[in-house]
Amino acid sequence: MAEEDHSTNQAAAPPSIEQLIERWWADHFPGSAVARDTQAWNIAHAAKERLKRLLKGSK
Repeated sequence: MAEEDHSTNQAAAPPSIEQLIERWWADHFPGSAVARDTQAWNIAHAAKERLKRLLKGSK
């Protein structure tokens, strides 16, 4: 059997925490206009942004 080339897998940097949070957000909170204009959306969005700042180490 031929050896597999894993060099492209090793060269790719892991996604940043911000990218992971944004991907999770996009999967769980679709950006419909109605959703963005609700108080729950605003609270959840603010929490997401705060989480990113906290995980980066700044307040």
